[in-house]
Amino acid sequence: MSLIESYAFQMPQLHKHFNVGSNNMATTLKNIAASYLTVFMLATCNSVNTETANKVENSQTDTVVAANQNVQVTSTESLSHGKVVFPVDSLMKIKLLTTGNFHSDEVWETADKEKWIGIFKNKEGFYLKQTTVKTRRVHDEIVDENKNEKTGWEVSASNKDSNIILIEALPYLADRKIQTVALSKNFIYPDETLSVSYLGNQYKIFATGSKKKEQQDPEAFEVRNYKLYLTANINGKETTQLLAAQPDFEDKMIELLFAGDIEGDGILDFIIDTSRHYNMISPTIFLSKPADNGQIVKPLGSHVSVGC
Repeated sequence: MSLIESYAFQMPQLHKHFNVGSNNMATTLKNIAASYLTVFMLATCNSVNTETANKVENSQTDTVVAANQNVQVTSTESLSHGKVVFPVDSLMKIKLLTTGNFHSDEVWETADKEKWIGIFKNKEGFYLKQTTVKTRRVHDEIVDENKNEKTGWEVSASNKDSNIILIEALPYLADRKIQTVALSKNFIYPDETLSVSYLGNQYKIFATGSKKKEQQDPEAFEVRNYKLYLTANINGKETTQLLAAQPDFEDKMIELLFAGDIEGDGILDFIIDTSRHYNMISPTIFLSKPADNGQIVKPLGSHVSVGC
């Protein structure tokens, strides 16, 4: 079973979700009559990129402090710039997969014939290891009208430890143990900062944007023009860059999923869910070795899937 679970269709579940704090709307819809469910969920799928409601749950911890708004940004995005979506598809140069069940267009025919390396976890910790990916056609409970139809995909890895993510084989990724850092918070709201340390280097992850309470739910906030930044001092040079941005959210929030030295170069790498919609998940990998000048890490690939 994947540690980062795919937010795609599941049997008998309608959805599996990546992490804590997931919206439970899909489970409720599951109980509606089947015919109504199909129509309603397909309509929801079509609206994933157009709806603009922005309710996210608030969570406070002592580790979160006010963000420094005066930091100098070396990326091409300005702190004051408005409606930004980042990363964009043109930056996604490598293939990623997660294990689980998916719709037809979320996995490709030759995936099982390509070379993969996966991030796995066992009782001793996290590690990177080459693996074989297995795919097979399965019944898609949402799309397939006939119970004998099998347009969906099941993705699994030959390694049976918990899989975090599957990465297209890259020349600088080799079997190794991965040193990770604990994230005391996965969601960073506007005007908040999360600080972590690795090998003596300090990393600050902070967010800008607007946040206001929802009248209907005092525990929820509306977040707009959200940007997530990373500042780090590597080899005596401090750099700040944009990690992710969304103009608004639909019952979802950008989420930090994983932080660790995947490549073994002494610099933290990240996996972040950059989706803005509760019915979509987009784990995106940020690696340090291919980073351009003025970057700490570079977004290289994502695996996008929807729950309906």
